[in-house]
Amino acid sequence: MISTLDALIIGGFLVYCVGSGLSARKTASRGLEEYFLAGRSLPGWKAGMSMAATQFAADTPLLVTGLVATGGVFILWRLWIYALAFLFMGFVLGPAWRRARVLTDAELAELRYGGRLALVLRVAKAIYFGTVFNCAVVAMVLFAAARIAQPFISWDRWLPEAAFATIVRIVDGLGFALGGTGSDVAANSANNALSLLAIVSVTMLYSTTGGLRAVVNTDVAQLAIALVATAGYAIVVVTDIGGLGAIASSSADRSYEGRGEER
Repeated sequence: MISTLDALIIGGFLVYCVGSGLSARKTASRGLEEYFLAGRSLPGWKAGMSMAATQFAADTPLLVTGLVATGGVFILWRLWIYALAFLFMGFVLGPAWRRARVLTDAELAELRYGGRLALVLRVAKAIYFGTVFNCAVVAMVLFAAARIAQPFISWDRWLPEAAFATIVRIVDGLGFALGGTGSDVAANSANNALSLLAIVSVTMLYSTTGGLRAVVNTDVAQLAIALVATAGYAIVVVTDIGGLGAIASSSADRSYEGRGEER
């Protein structure tokens, strides 16, 4: 269940998200560049923090946990490809893209190639990225979000019993299998459906009203909260086990134990 402090943090963040969208609405309405590119005026640190926050989507912590659990910390080397790719895009391709004065990939393809070949490329990218790739990514993110929200958000305890029962029937009738684990799969499916609906609604509200400016502002706030909370949690854990020295000695003891078992 969500504590009072958790509820205050989440509520404050939701108010900030909606406020960011509404405050940027007039500026974003001035034209396509203002809406999609924030007038090409974003400072580098904001754009970088927004890109970093995007990599901490709901599915990323579960991915990293799974990789470490199955292959150890070393297996995370594969994620360095994102760092190299983003540096390449930012410092090599970014200036060229800016000089081209385009808004989208499709416009860049038309400018670069032109003619029927550009049309074929645009159609292929639209089908692949617009349906196959993006739909798969969004599905993974929402699936992970439902798993994360399920233990903490309990709509069945907050809503009237009759209202929640109606939602359960609707979700069950639509065939949404969002139950995950638990004794009552139907109730869990309804809970997760409401949670995802709330998340998507708030995200759609501030992104459609404020454009890229609102998205970046919320990304920066999310990253700041995540970094501060992670640092605080790490301090609590390290303190609880007796400090950094205890971690080193415990790791060494386990290493020796593992070698002894191999022998």
